Amino acid sequence: MARRIERSFFLAKDVAFIGYSRRQASFCASVEKAFAGTGARVYPVNPRGSVGGRTVYRSIAELPAVPDLAFIMTGKDKTKGIVEELAAKGSRRILFQSSMCVDDSTLEHCSELGIETAVACPLMGLGGGFHRFHGFLAGVRA
Repeated sequence: MARRIERSFFLAKDVAFIGYSRRQASFCASVEKAFAGTGARVYPVNPRGSVGGRTVYRSIAELPAVPDLAFIMTGKDKTKGIVEELAAKGSRRILFQSSMCVDDSTLEHCSELGIETAVACPLMGLGGGFHRFHGFLAGVRA
């Protein structure tokens, strides 16, 4: 059974969106809009910089604020280093897009660092319709 994730986990004042991508521009825009719809400031991060004219930070170090929540949508090979950077910046909650982004050892390391984690698409907690239903099946609760 899926671990229960409270909807409040998805809510934050400042969100770092790590892995903001031009290859998945439509999905990234949907996720950004969902976070922004809750009043969050979203800081896209991608080492390549600008995506479709959108200002994108090249690194976590460049972020103008400490994100309350970081959303990670990168491969497992990059995640461990990202977690270290977020911990050094002071972030205490990380949402991983899927199990393709994180392994058990990284989740355990986050726990050791005092970082609360969840593995789920943000649209499961912030979206509507099918996304909300999918979230319900995955353990996201209001």
